[in-house]
Amino acid sequence: MKNSPFKKQDQSQFQILKQPGSEPGLKSIMPLYLLVFTALLLIGSVLQSLHFEYGMIATQVLIILVPAIFYWRSFKVDQVVFARLKPLSFKFIPIIILLSVSFWLINMFIAVGLVGWLINFGFEPIVLIEPPSSWQQYLGYLVVLSVFAGICEEILFRGTIMPALEKDGVVPAIVFSSLLFALLHGSFLSLLSTFLLGVVMAVIVIKTGSLWGGIVYHMLNNFFAATYLFLVGSIEVTPVELDANAFLALLPFLILGLAGAVIGIIKLNRGSQSQSLLKNRTGWLPAGWLGWPFLMALFFFLLIALFELAVGFDWFDLSSTLGHN
Repeated sequence: MKNSPFKKQDQSQFQILKQPGSEPGLKSIMPLYLLVFTALLLIGSVLQSLHFEYGMIATQVLIILVPAIFYWRSFKVDQVVFARLKPLSFKFIPIIILLSVSFWLINMFIAVGLVGWLINFGFEPIVLIEPPSSWQQYLGYLVVLSVFAGICEEILFRGTIMPALEKDGVVPAIVFSSLLFALLHGSFLSLLSTFLLGVVMAVIVIKTGSLWGGIVYHMLNNFFAATYLFLVGSIEVTPVELDANAFLALLPFLILGLAGAVIGIIKLNRGSQSQSLLKNRTGWLPAGWLGWPFLMALFFFLLIALFELAVGFDWFDLSSTLGHN
């Protein structure tokens, strides 16, 4: 293990600060995350309600990107080493495309399955993002959801939060940063699929050695999501209860996604120079993760999730609560 390139990479990654003892870590990254979460709730949601596209751009740049860059500069990190801002090898592009398509199918199966199951109990899905109604709006969605979100969110999560946590181990950094990523999206319905998305992008960044691997994957995933919104909005698909026949109809997509995911992961491992992540696992979560910033973020998420379920199950009349003339 003395000659392990994986260990050498871990050691050099944190020898990037001018002042010894002052380095990125859980204690500094969690307040930053909580600040971003709070700003998204108080400011980002308002901006997006006023104008979705412009609000998304402002949210991604000012609330997500700027704090990440401020963190880099505060700790004087070497962005190439710390954030893995290195060129992406072309050999990984086909693998990333395969993985993005495969896991999108898997996540769609999870999301549709969960919603279909909840519909059996009277749940009515709420529209979080209005589908684009024209080609011009669809292109605008691609810009804000695919380009801006793909770049800004990767810089924050896989380029700032994850490497700040890697001092406690790569696997804990992957798991915890992905959990934070899922909580920030504020949806009970997409919690599992967003967490899985974060894990896949984190593994891709580490295996390719480039943050651009995660950015490309994120942009492709959001491209599929925006395109799905556009197509579903055009043909006005109505969610149905998930009975046995509906489940069997969706099953081939899950099988196809799983097959592609397995092939993609095998090829990613073969093309990567890093050692197996699980063999070097020191735990599943970083030490001290259950602190007040995480509990506050979890509280925020639970409030949003409860509201989402309350509206979906019609536990109260939202229109009367807001008031009408």
